[in-house]
Amino acid sequence: MFKRPIHNILTGLGMLGVFFVGWWGWYVFDGSDKAEQRAIETAQEYVNVTYPDLSLHVSDVMYLSLYDPKYHVTMSSDTSVDTEFVVRITRGGHVVDDSYEDDVVSKENTYRRISEAYDAAVQQSIAPTFSDRIDVMTELSDSAWRDDVAHGDDVTHLQLDQAVDLEFYGARYGILFLHAEDDSYTYEDVMVLLRDVKRVADENRVPFHSLKLQITIDGIERYAEGIRYSDLDSPYLLARLKQRMND
Repeated sequence: MFKRPIHNILTGLGMLGVFFVGWWGWYVFDGSDKAEQRAIETAQEYVNVTYPDLSLHVSDVMYLSLYDPKYHVTMSSDTSVDTEFVVRITRGGHVVDDSYEDDVVSKENTYRRISEAYDAAVQQSIAPTFSDRIDVMTELSDSAWRDDVAHGDDVTHLQLDQAVDLEFYGARYGILFLHAEDDSYTYEDVMVLLRDVKRVADENRVPFHSLKLQITIDGIERYAEGIRYSDLDSPYLLARLKQRMND
């Protein structure tokens, strides 16, 4: 006669266990409203003390449970577009670290802003002309940029929030990646294509430093990089293309 009460008790305990396991999983993987609010308040108090000269507000909060079980609180400036960084906070409300040095002082945010502006300019002014033939992608050479910073060259004088000089940064660091997927070209066709790209870039005052090229030539897919802007007007361009794309 005790079987049913015992069964009911065990069933209840099982359901309670499932509830607590589910609650624990939700808390670990999704955080909690209370912990999130605590993280926001802690981050705001931290930056008020650590960076009192900056006018900062919370612009985003993420809880990265799988990779880093902490709250990542993004702090943004009210007056500086390049001043944005993350403060990491534990669920218990303790500050772990912040990315101010890595994102702001290093000019990483400034680099990213200029890079995005350069890509937008290329996509608006160069890419449409060739949309039926090639895909055009861009990058500002991160390694060249950092080499200049390390050696104290011009970019160390870059100021946060300054206007973007696309002609300077494009000519010094801009890389266009040209990808032709379908058609097969001859080397002569490729030479004409590259000079057309240079002409359109010049007309729109969106220069570049060099090209990467992935294209099918005479039925064989070929790739080359480091084709410099200055190479494109050379009378030896055809010979150099053949050498580069056969290496």
